[in-house]
Amino acid sequence: MTAFRRARTEEGFTLAELLVACAVIAFVMAGLLGMLQSGQQSYLVGSHKVEAQQTARLAIDRLVQEIRNGGFCPTCANTGVTPFDAIAPQTGSVLSASSFVIQNDWNGTWDGSSGISTSGTVNYRVMPTDTPTQRGERIIYAYNSGTGTLTRQETGVDTTAVTVATGISSLTFSYLDSSGATTTTPASARTVVITLTTQPALQGGSTSTGRVLVTMTDSVRLRNRQN
Repeated sequence: MTAFRRARTEEGFTLAELLVACAVIAFVMAGLLGMLQSGQQSYLVGSHKVEAQQTARLAIDRLVQEIRNGGFCPTCANTGVTPFDAIAPQTGSVLSASSFVIQNDWNGTWDGSSGISTSGTVNYRVMPTDTPTQRGERIIYAYNSGTGTLTRQETGVDTTAVTVATGISSLTFSYLDSSGATTTTPASARTVVITLTTQPALQGGSTSTGRVLVTMTDSVRLRNRQN
């Protein structure tokens, strides 16, 4: 048997066969890498969306609960007693898109012109025989766009503003009157519309994998102000 025939009978791969095998392996690995990246993207988007939704729900639920009850006034049913502003501006005379004050007359001292405590707390009883609870009659909600935080401060209860939610990209408050028209006049406000956009705590850059923003909107009717 010649040397050429012996070489052909030996087991092994030719260079062409090796190149074809490498190409097939590269094609398969590229497909697997694409699947892995897609799965990672889906996981990050899902987990980030859940985190952002939880933040939005926490903030909106807290706001809705207290706005709905704003304007509590036991004496406003009395003849000649003008109701106070259930939603008031934090500063100035017009309602702001980034902050507001919820007012309540917990101890029933409003006489049509005064009676809302702007400092300290008052005694509040659900029933006349109940032990009084110390409540502040003004609650300030404010959004800081620089830090992305929503804060709450109850007069006489909180010495400083307490953070309610973080990771907020944008938050705006708008106000509607009894006919549904937009207003910035405190005495006319009957509904508060909340538009909130949140993001996860570890949100990446604008082109990063898993980046999400969640926007929620809710409107709250002031049930203590019917007209």
